[in-house]
Amino acid sequence: MYYKVKGFLIEKIQLYLDNKNSNIKILGNLNNNTTYQHEIELHLELPRDRKHGHFATTIAFSLAKILKNNPKLIADEISSFLLDCAKDFTIFDFVQNINGYINLHISSSFICSEISYALNNTKHNIDKYTAISLPNLNQHRILLEYVSANPTGPLHIGHARGAIFGSVLQKLGKYLGYDIYGEYYVNDAGSQIETCAISVYLEIAKKYDICVDEKYRNSSLYLGEYISDLVEPLVAHFGIQFFQNFSDDSMDTLADFVKNLMLDEIKSNLALLDIYFDNFVSEKALYARWDSILQKLKDNGAIEERNGALWLKSTLHGDEKDRVLVRENGMPTYMAGDVIYHEDKFLRNFDHYMSILGADHHGYVARIKASMEFLGFDSNKMETLFAQMVSLLKNGEPYKMSKRAGNFILLKDMVNDLGADNIKFIFLSKSLGVHLEFDIEDLNRQDSSNPIFYINYANARIHTLIEKSKFSKDDIMQTDIDSSVFNTQEKFYTDMLELALQSLDMFHVLRRSYENRELHKICEYLRSLAKSLHTFYTEYRILDTPHEKLILKIFLLVSKTFSIGFDILGISIKTKM
Repeated sequence: MYYKVKGFLIEKIQLYLDNKNSNIKILGNLNNNTTYQHEIELHLELPRDRKHGHFATTIAFSLAKILKNNPKLIADEISSFLLDCAKDFTIFDFVQNINGYINLHISSSFICSEISYALNNTKHNIDKYTAISLPNLNQHRILLEYVSANPTGPLHIGHARGAIFGSVLQKLGKYLGYDIYGEYYVNDAGSQIETCAISVYLEIAKKYDICVDEKYRNSSLYLGEYISDLVEPLVAHFGIQFFQNFSDDSMDTLADFVKNLMLDEIKSNLALLDIYFDNFVSEKALYARWDSILQKLKDNGAIEERNGALWLKSTLHGDEKDRVLVRENGMPTYMAGDVIYHEDKFLRNFDHYMSILGADHHGYVARIKASMEFLGFDSNKMETLFAQMVSLLKNGEPYKMSKRAGNFILLKDMVNDLGADNIKFIFLSKSLGVHLEFDIEDLNRQDSSNPIFYINYANARIHTLIEKSKFSKDDIMQTDIDSSVFNTQEKFYTDMLELALQSLDMFHVLRRSYENRELHKICEYLRSLAKSLHTFYTEYRILDTPHEKLILKIFLLVSKTFSIGFDILGISIKTKM
């Protein structure tokens, strides 16, 4: 409803301005054949007090600066013009000007039509007025990179937050109409893959009493029982003689096989949370481009040699200091792989490039943006989000680490202990950039302190009422809503209308959550809607009343809102508790 109202205002106020030959364009209007001298944006707000209307706009103040006129007078003219335009559309009961602020009171008939529209459409369709306020939506192709953990072991709690946020952000973007593509960047070109292979090889050597070269014994190792778990599968695959006659060539073969095993493990970990990627990109495979990319950087004046090393002059594009790109020994630094990967991203011609990284990667952004500028790409198309750390407690004490992972809590253990739905909701319940700490015992409570239980209980209450009602679901759905019932100020009707309006606000909440990258706002909204439902249920009798079908129809709208919200969050909705 928000975007229909906004689109209507943009179109009609633009018509008002064109009639006055004001030479002012409102951003979002579809009249692209006219050249305007001025551009302004129409801001549509939701007043805290319904007495001030369902929506409000301050556009008269923006226009007053250009037209050099009193905003109250401008607001008076616009209010009269809107009411005249809305006669056929029956969108407003009245439009109120309070000292230049234009308050819009939506008609009950329009609200009722929106209730029926929302109930009878499986997905929010982009109609004419919605399209006006959301221009060029389908032209926006996005590449979203997230997780990208080294394939050296199972995923742990440190990876889970970015994984859940990224998957839900992609799902939400698709729901809203964006062409958004999820990608996992496999860091398989560094020494960590060989270190993992050496760790497994030494475990095999210890178990089968195989003599090993001292150069392997002096290596730093990965710890955790998952390394021991690889022994039998590797011996079964390669045979014990492969390890008895081990060589440097054997290490390359082993490292590649272990990487693939670990990548399969990572995929299975993600599948526990219903997270699947559109594409996996290998850093190692991309390295064939390095020489040509380095030469292009040199040709574009990006490289300076200092003491035998090659430095990227990233300070020329806003970085705090220049960065070593190739060491004195001729070996590229880890940054080289990121430069190659981001060039590969840009060559695929997306409109926008998003990455979700750990909080310790803040320094990474400026140098990569600089490298893309040197390579001739627009770094403004890049966006980086940072996932802060997660701390788990159990009865107020730090949650016990998993010995299988060494020093981490494994994601799959966490899913087994807490359940995928609980983990998703809790991990999404706070802003990605805020440290998240929660006590797992809170998830075992069957009361309002457990948000999953609280929302599911609200939805189950609705479906229990539907089952107990003498009317079938089809009867309820086919009920025509008499909009006149909402014109009274009786508290029962105003509370029922508020419940409907809150539910109709879903699409606006979803879009705002996506645009601001604030997925926690969806969690807050669903919990608030559940509270409103519980309050109404407790305060009013519903079954065997004159307005039973009307109430239950609005309840079905609330239930549909819960279902859509939970589906986007990747959480199962319950109809019985």
